[in-house]
Amino acid sequence: MKKYILISDFCLTARNRGTAALGYGALAFLREKGYMKEGQEVIQYTIYRNPFHKQTLGKLFQKRCKTENVQGVSVSFTHVMVNVLEYKLWAKFGISFPFRPWGKLVRNIALVAAINGGDGFSDIYGEKLWESRLSRIRFAMNNKTPLILLPQTIGPFKDSKILTEAKKIMEYADAVYVRDTQYAKQLDEMGIKYELTNDLSAYMKPEPWNIDIKSDSIGINVSGLAYSNNFRDLAGQFAAYPELMTKLVQHFQKKGKTIYLIPHAYGYNNPEWDNDDMISGREFYNSLEDKNNVILIDKDLISPQVKYVISKMSFFIGTRMHANFAAIFTKVPVFGLAYSFKFQGAFENNRIYNRTAMINNITSVDIPRIIERIEQAYQEDVVQNKNG
Repeated sequence: MKKYILISDFCLTARNRGTAALGYGALAFLREKGYMKEGQEVIQYTIYRNPFHKQTLGKLFQKRCKTENVQGVSVSFTHVMVNVLEYKLWAKFGISFPFRPWGKLVRNIALVAAINGGDGFSDIYGEKLWESRLSRIRFAMNNKTPLILLPQTIGPFKDSKILTEAKKIMEYADAVYVRDTQYAKQLDEMGIKYELTNDLSAYMKPEPWNIDIKSDSIGINVSGLAYSNNFRDLAGQFAAYPELMTKLVQHFQKKGKTIYLIPHAYGYNNPEWDNDDMISGREFYNSLEDKNNVILIDKDLISPQVKYVISKMSFFIGTRMHANFAAIFTKVPVFGLAYSFKFQGAFENNRIYNRTAMINNITSVDIPRIIERIEQAYQEDVVQNKNG
């Protein structure tokens, strides 16, 4: 049995708690499906150029292997630093030295599992982000290592060149798991075999922490991606989003509800200014003339702790897909404010229909209609169930 499992985009401490949730879920999914066996370790590698660079030097002398308790299971993690010349020698000519760390690594990887950010196997965020998520997949193909695409949204693809590469990857993969059927017709036409299953975050358990949450509360995720209106290829599409959030809060304030603003993608100490829910959450909270019964969760939480907060809501409205997943997989009634077709497919795969609204390029005129749909969902999913 080969020793290592290589998981792309794996980070339990990622800014985006949805991305981190994918890491937690990947470990459980791989064990459940029999891909990861007892005694195998999760391995990651970093390619460096200058061994004397301060940051590189520190990593070179860090402990290579550590064992952590992840949601009640002991998991060993190994990290290898690889010199760029050694990596290029392998990438171009297939040459590696068995006595070197890189040589030992390439000979001992049992499987490459690709997360791709849950929705990054697509070019909706641009070619640069697509390209950034391929290195581990290409490693598998160059090294003839088994590859699986972990549960994710596939497509859509605007660029024919990227689509061609995506098809080659899926044809190479030992298994392709999808979390929705939005691209099923195209996959069928390409002859790609796939299996429909839950998103990886379904496998991550909520983790309680010291917070007193008021009963019958409404959770709202204010997305930094939409609020900043300046994120990559989606920039300029969300000018009315702050107004929508304000009217949404006011709507539930009139009902006398406590509203929790729940960030889901944020760097507490190192934020991304065009894509940070905490920055946008604080800015939005401060912009409210009436802050009565509005609580901002301003705390550096790990992904399972955020899921716990969301699990305690009576109703949740999210713009981040994985914030919505946290509600879906803890059976909290939910409405999604969508910026891509992944929302509808993911909701419908979980038998939740008519509970998303597209917010790209909406104007003030569209806001009452969206809030009316949210209110209708709230009445059907919360009020009627409570009375019934």
